[in-house]
Amino acid sequence: SSGINAEYGIVSAVAVTVLSPLLLLFLVSDTEDPPSLGELVGLSSDPMAALVPLLLTIILFSGPLFQVYLGDEPLLSDDSLLLLRNIVVAPITEEMVYRGYLTPVLFPILGWKGVIALQPLFFGVAHLHHAVELFRAGTAVSHILFSLVFKTAYTSIFGAFSCYSLLSTGSIFGPIISHAFCNTMGFPDFSGIKDASHPKLLSTVYLLGLTLFVFMCPTLLDCQSFSSIYC
Repeated sequence: SSGINAEYGIVSAVAVTVLSPLLLLFLVSDTEDPPSLGELVGLSSDPMAALVPLLLTIILFSGPLFQVYLGDEPLLSDDSLLLLRNIVVAPITEEMVYRGYLTPVLFPILGWKGVIALQPLFFGVAHLHHAVELFRAGTAVSHILFSLVFKTAYTSIFGAFSCYSLLSTGSIFGPIISHAFCNTMGFPDFSGIKDASHPKLLSTVYLLGLTLFVFMCPTLLDCQSFSSIYC
């Protein structure tokens, strides 16, 4: 059942998050003058380092937010355990593991571009289990394959943005909050645009949000504006 899956997901995610710092400390212990664990995983006290990525994520989701405003899309599930997993546990544990713990390991080897390109693939592949859930629910194989490709691409793109945010700001809190916001919104319902009460206006808002996001990212996430150990 979804309740059992949610409970298992919560327990396993928390266990990995708790144990991973030990491995990270072991991997960096041989380096000269290693940063503190807090610096490595992005425990920054700068509030702007958390708020700027969230602002950019909200801008990117202008279209889906407008869909919610129009009443064309529901926002939250009624399953409290599922909400706890998706909005609290998953953002914290996944960002700590895939960004906070993995970035310090990969960065010395791959650098900025390599980490942003490769790291999100781990994050995207980690969401392949959704295909198994769809198969068990009796979903058509063609629909599963389409959903699999779309969701893997979507999560990988978000993973690249989260990685870029961490490298630029030195803070894990921006990716965590942005992840929670994305999980609250869910996957953008592009197929629902044509059936919306104002399809042309909604399409414009989608395009405007994406355009502003692309052009504002380099400016607002300029690493020279933050105290990041990766700059």
